[in-house]
Amino acid sequence: MLHADARFGEAVKRKVEELEARTDAEVVVVAAERSGSYRDLSVLAGAAASLVVFVVLSVLPWSVDPVLATLDLVVTFVVVGFVLDGRRMLLGLAPRARRHAQVALSAAAEFHREAVHATPRRTGLLVYVSAAEGEVELIPDVGIEARVPRAAWVEAVQRLSASDLDGFLRGLDAIGAVLAEHVPPAGERGVSLSNAPRIRA
Repeated sequence: MLHADARFGEAVKRKVEELEARTDAEVVVVAAERSGSYRDLSVLAGAAASLVVFVVLSVLPWSVDPVLATLDLVVTFVVVGFVLDGRRMLLGLAPRARRHAQVALSAAAEFHREAVHATPRRTGLLVYVSAAEGEVELIPDVGIEARVPRAAWVEAVQRLSASDLDGFLRGLDAIGAVLAEHVPPAGERGVSLSNAPRIRA
């Protein structure tokens, strides 16, 4: 996991400080273990396992007491759902579009949670990285979005690694170059958000 690297906190903080010295933007980095619980998928897996048990019980050559059969189904559902709940393997059941949607939703929530929109000139930028999904999401505030071409963001996101710290730092350098070009320093910031990355377990 990217943020499990012992160097992550200090290295990202230094990089954000360097980056902000060349731009009017306020950059906030949030690193999450994963985006969303995917609990519905564990419930679905539990239901599928119970269905398999039901089919097996139905084709047995001997009769099964209905109470015991019902108990088997309930126990199977609970055990499979509990074992898979919160496990990384659960992500394998989620389509790519679902994983991306979870990351986008969590990033949007962090944008407001961390008050990235609170800068006087609306020049905040959230860099959200989700380890389990292996995705990075950028959310610029309106003061940046109006000045930076969308193509520049697409290229910058592609340079950000969600699994390798050095790759992630190189990606922040690329973001810094984009911001320095399109959102140069404009005097006193008014609001200064912390440069330390926020870690979400």
